[in-house]
Amino acid sequence: MKITQSKKFRHGSVSVALTVAIIAAVILINAIFTALFERFTWYIDMTAEQIYTLSDEAKELLDKVKTDREVTIIFCSPKKDLEAEPSLRYPLYTVAEMTERYDNIKVRYVDILTNPSAVSQYKESSGQSLNSYSIIVTSTFEATNPTTNQVEQKTQSRVYALNALYTYDSTGTSIIGYNGEQRLVSGILAVTQVDVPVACVTIDHGEEISQAFLELLYETGYEIKPISLSTDPVPENCRLLLIFDPQEDFHTPDGDNELAKLDALLKKRECAVMFFFDHETPELSQLEAFLQDWGVQIARNTDAMTNQVSNYLIKDTKNSFDPDGIINKAVPAKTGLGNSITKQLLDATNPKPAVFKYTGAIQMPANTNWTTLTSEPDTNGDTYTYGAYYANGTNRALYDVYTSTNSAFAEAGGKKLDADAPFKYMTVTREILKSGGNSYLFACASTEFASAGALDSSYANHAVLTRACHAMGGAQVSVSLDCKYFTDTEIDSITASAANQYTVVLTVVPALAIFVTGVVIMVRRKYA
Repeated sequence: MKITQSKKFRHGSVSVALTVAIIAAVILINAIFTALFERFTWYIDMTAEQIYTLSDEAKELLDKVKTDREVTIIFCSPKKDLEAEPSLRYPLYTVAEMTERYDNIKVRYVDILTNPSAVSQYKESSGQSLNSYSIIVTSTFEATNPTTNQVEQKTQSRVYALNALYTYDSTGTSIIGYNGEQRLVSGILAVTQVDVPVACVTIDHGEEISQAFLELLYETGYEIKPISLSTDPVPENCRLLLIFDPQEDFHTPDGDNELAKLDALLKKRECAVMFFFDHETPELSQLEAFLQDWGVQIARNTDAMTNQVSNYLIKDTKNSFDPDGIINKAVPAKTGLGNSITKQLLDATNPKPAVFKYTGAIQMPANTNWTTLTSEPDTNGDTYTYGAYYANGTNRALYDVYTSTNSAFAEAGGKKLDADAPFKYMTVTREILKSGGNSYLFACASTEFASAGALDSSYANHAVLTRACHAMGGAQVSVSLDCKYFTDTEIDSITASAANQYTVVLTVVPALAIFVTGVVIMVRRKYA
């Protein structure tokens, strides 16, 4: 008998063939699911923070984007390179869910090292440098040119660095959270606007503004432009002018008058000026005279013995994040115009605190046409105090946004003052224009309020400034999404018993299937 015709050979051949077939099937199934995962980014998010899943708040914002506005998100590295680095994968999941949910959102991967010309147009339009770790959010759509009344193709883009999608610890070296939703959603909303408002930032007065604050304005939908009011005209599409911690006074030369330009801007509908100062801001007589007409006076004290003038420094040791009382919790407005900025924060399940560090104070101007009024009770029975100004046909009202608690006290020149709390930390003044609409002046007594640390999503500061831009009408984008911190890497969205069941199933079932298959083969071999 030939060996190939023997029972042993036939049984052995079947066993080898079955083994090969099973191994091949496992490899094939693994390859198929790997390909499907890479194509559709299949995954189950079982993290407590839902880091890999688009939040409901983000979906609500993206639902408002017009479906005819096609958005393309461009990664400047091949997808496989980004997947190879665990810390860079999160944006891939975010964008994958966006593209799956919204037909008008697309994704592209460009290798900028081998094909830099593919994204050069975005470098020119945004004025920002691009590298392998850049993400571009862009949209091209048809819009009517208000000057020519002709329909034209319009392209808008935003550029973000991959590391800007993460939150770092105090050392700036370790990633502690993912903030990609905030960046990418705000970028999408910004590039799908028809009109991009300009935020002008004053220079030539010793101003020093944090990069984090500029990024916030950029995310909110503004195009940022530095401006020297003594020489530059204010752009026609300027909706916000930021004066941040000036160290020198504004000028009123015979030619261009800086304060006249401020006044002209605030005569335009839905325009705003933001002014930030602190307890060390020097006396600025010209600018302060202008601000006092808008109800904002820097609180100062004159020492009776030395005649030395010092700004208030507000401390609140009972409601502070540090023992010196200089990082203060604040009281948000519950009514009035200020509440349009704080309401969304107050309505949150776990409201975050707004923190004011090295805070001065805002006073109502004395010896002017400003008067203090108290409103009628609203539906909640609350009343609020506000300042009112009526002179020469001008109608303005000043509202608190944040004030100190009643336990706060003021120091000046190192001495505690006999001044009554609460103190004004942040205010907004509205002028009802004769031509219709409103203009606004927003004041904050702490430059540290807009520092990088304070704008961390642990606090409400970022959301407050974003909401302020929205409430004052200049910005069309208002995005305030929470950072997702990497506080827990364990899978804890399922119970322990369910986890044990999954373990048993995944461990026992494959082994049992193999055992049964082996028994069947043995029986068939024995009786064949």
